[in-house]
Amino acid sequence: MPPPPARTEQSLTADQQSLISETLSEFDTENLSQEDALSIIETFSQANIQPGAALEKALSSAGFDAKSIGELANVSEGSRPPPPPKQSTEEITSMVDYLSELLEETLAANNGNSLSDEDKQSILAKVFEKFDLEESDSIINTSA
Repeated sequence: MPPPPARTEQSLTADQQSLISETLSEFDTENLSQEDALSIIETFSQANIQPGAALEKALSSAGFDAKSIGELANVSEGSRPPPPPKQSTEEITSMVDYLSELLEETLAANNGNSLSDEDKQSILAKVFEKFDLEESDSIINTSA
């Protein structure tokens, strides 16, 4: 199995760097409270500043420790939602078989011509219905 894709590292824009400096200037590195840490994280989150090496470096340059801020705010890797359940080979096989069947039927009804967008949407809707999937769900769990 190939390794998972590398996390893309966000570089900070000049505006984001300025916001980080302005935000951190309001706090004392030696007397940071949980409320302060939560405020910092909320401000960065609203500015779409993602955790990563660039943010860690900016925090460090201002005398702050990213890990300490996260710990004060009770932010940890463990607070993420659990991963979706893995799909079995049987589930995938039955989905592929059903999809193949629908494609063959639809192509036969169209005399072997290509599928219209309407045909594709209809097939997808039938797959979602048969396998009890929501529109926001992925047909195949690619994160397993």
